Amino acid sequence: MNAFDFSILSTLSRFAGQHPKFDDAVIFVDDSSFLKAGVIVALCYWSWFKNGEDLKKNQAARETIISAMLACFVSIVITRLAVLAFPFRVRPLSDPTNGLHFPKSTLDWQNWSSFPSDHAVMFFVLATCLFSISRIFGWIALLHAVFVVCLPRVYLGIHHPTDILAGAAIGAGIGLLASQNPIKNLVAKRPLQWMQKHTGLFYAVFFLFMYEVTVIFADVRGIMKEVIALLR
Repeated sequence: MNAFDFSILSTLSRFAGQHPKFDDAVIFVDDSSFLKAGVIVALCYWSWFKNGEDLKKNQAARETIISAMLACFVSIVITRLAVLAFPFRVRPLSDPTNGLHFPKSTLDWQNWSSFPSDHAVMFFVLATCLFSISRIFGWIALLHAVFVVCLPRVYLGIHHPTDILAGAAIGAGIGLLASQNPIKNLVAKRPLQWMQKHTGLFYAVFFLFMYEVTVIFADVRGIMKEVIALLR
C-alpha cells in the first residue's frame, strides 16, 4: 500500500468501532441500491421529462441520457478489462498486514481485486453527463457520487483512495466523450426513432436498462464473469 492510501485509510480507521451506530449507518448506505443508484436514476428520469412531453425541448437531454446509459455499460466493460489487465490488488479490509481496522463488511471481498473502482467509474460517467444537461443536476450527482457512493467504500476498507481516484478519472473521461454532440447525436438517433414508433416497447427496455443501473449492472457482470470462466 502506498503512503497516500495508507495516510487516508489509517486516519479513517481510527474512527472505526468508536461509534457503532455510525458504522452501521455507513454499511447501510453502501448496501442500499435505493440510496446509491435510486437517486441517480431519479435524476435521469427528471432530466428525461424536465420539459414535459415536448420532444424538441427534451431532445438534447434525452440524447445525453441515452448516450450516458450506453457509456455506463461501456464503462463497466472497460473496468472489468482493466481489473484483468492490472495486477491483483487486495482490498484494504482483506489485507491483514496493513494493521488497519474497518467496520465488518456484509460481503467477502477476498477474491475481488480493488483497482479500479467500478462504482466510481459508473457514477462519475453519469455525473459528468448530467452536468451537460443541468448544472444543478450535475452538482447533485457529483456530490452524491462522492459522499454517498465513494467515501463509504473507502471508510469500510472496500477500496483504496487511489482506486476511487482512478475510477473517477476514467468515468469523467468516458462521460465527457459521451456528452459530446457528435457522439450523443449518433448514439441516440436510432433509439429516439424507435421510441416514437414503438413507445411502449422502448420504455419497457429503458426500464430494464435503468434497473441494471440501480444494481450497478450486477447481472451483466455475473454473466460476463461466467463467460470469461468458460473461455478460460
